[in-house]
Amino acid sequence: MFFRCKICLTPNTRPRVTFNKGICNACLNREDKKKVNWIDREEKLKKTCDKYRSKNGSFDVIVPGGGGKDSSYVAWMLKNKYNMNPLCVCVQPPLDTDIGKRNLDNFVNSGFNLIEIKPNRLITKEIAKNALIKYGNPQLDWLFAIHAAPIRISLEYKIPFIMWGEEAESEYGGSNDLKNKTGFDLNHIQKYYRSNIDIKKLLRKKNHNNSDLYWLTLPESKLFQKSKIYATHWSFYEKWDEHLHLKFAKKILWFRNYKKKYI
Repeated sequence: MFFRCKICLTPNTRPRVTFNKGICNACLNREDKKKVNWIDREEKLKKTCDKYRSKNGSFDVIVPGGGGKDSSYVAWMLKNKYNMNPLCVCVQPPLDTDIGKRNLDNFVNSGFNLIEIKPNRLITKEIAKNALIKYGNPQLDWLFAIHAAPIRISLEYKIPFIMWGEEAESEYGGSNDLKNKTGFDLNHIQKYYRSNIDIKKLLRKKNHNNSDLYWLTLPESKLFQKSKIYATHWSFYEKWDEHLHLKFAKKILWFRNYKKKYI
């Protein structure tokens, strides 16, 4: 039976979402956040930054993002409030927009270093088409890349601290495994953020090699563990507030968004 959350209208078809008396776990988690000691969480963030902060000013944290309000806010806070030296990693979306490009430039012009990854288009186009047919998701290639690329850069540059934005499962409805935890591994990414999908099965056989899928696939677990990468989410340390992030980005980072026009 199809139904929606009584509060936010999230459908029960969303993967892994759960309901209690017609209310989704995202809405229930929002209420639980009122009980969180955010001062204590910030102290944990400070200790984590102290642990990984570079003594000579070199890059010490990877921040995945593409110039949007949320990742821009996280990067700015890490750099200006917690004295970190972020290296930001952006994976080009399947369809760039002019305003998106301007926001990304404005972000870099605000004083940030950024690496932009552009995966093999012949490969990503085929994955996107087959993912749309099989899963109804034409963005699967990009969704895979936004988790894989920052980890690949982390390994290449030997920066073992990665700070993503929100923990999407508990924030928007899904698994609560990381609701009150910090730090996650490749198994969590594969199980939840990738729904255990094998991206190689969305390609024709003998149509690719490992380098073609480098930015879309995760490294071996042994390498991840050996490198002692600490991957976490900002939403664990500070209450996630997209409206605050938008106001901040517009004021500090010259962020622009579309103005809706109604006919």
